[in-house]
Amino acid sequence: MKYLSKKNIHGFTLLELLVAVAVFAILSAMAYGGLRNVIDNSMQTETSMQRLQQVQLAMVSISRDFTQITQRNIRDEYGNTNNYILTGEGTDVFIEFSRGGRRNPAELLRSHLQRVAYKIEDNTLSRLHWPHLDRTQEMEPYESILLEDVENANIRFLDSNNEWHNEWPPLDATGQADGSTVVLTAIEFSLELLDWGELVRLFPVSS
Repeated sequence: MKYLSKKNIHGFTLLELLVAVAVFAILSAMAYGGLRNVIDNSMQTETSMQRLQQVQLAMVSISRDFTQITQRNIRDEYGNTNNYILTGEGTDVFIEFSRGGRRNPAELLRSHLQRVAYKIEDNTLSRLHWPHLDRTQEMEPYESILLEDVENANIRFLDSNNEWHNEWPPLDATGQADGSTVVLTAIEFSLELLDWGELVRLFPVSS
């Protein structure tokens, strides 16, 4: 039987251990950095997808309202007759109108028409709707948030003469609203988002 001499037994020196630990630390840092990038990219992608879904849902709601505008005037809470479209109604509400196609899955005894409005407050786009077209002083609108991080909104109206107006009915030469000579054919709705910039949609309107 042969015995190994103590002189032939070799272990790791302190320098070799330090080098091995340093290499392992470098590889671990590189692996963690790559994993961190993957996680960050995944989170950014998820955030972008959520934002895209929010914008799409908001535009679907806007499209559903604007493409079903109907020429039904209403009486407000003070008994005054208001046009079926009102623009610039207050500090936050920038448009209010009557629309058809109100859903009634429970087949309740109610009108298929609905009065809706849109407003921007604290960079948030909200939709308002009233339970009835002609409202009383006690009637409050229902409000739902559509989209956040909205900087501004703009509305333009295209008439049957292919002329654009910032109000509807358009003002005549005397400064009075006169919608008897022209017909509304389309509405341009633009949103300026803080992160995406400007989004513009053109909605045809049935006469």
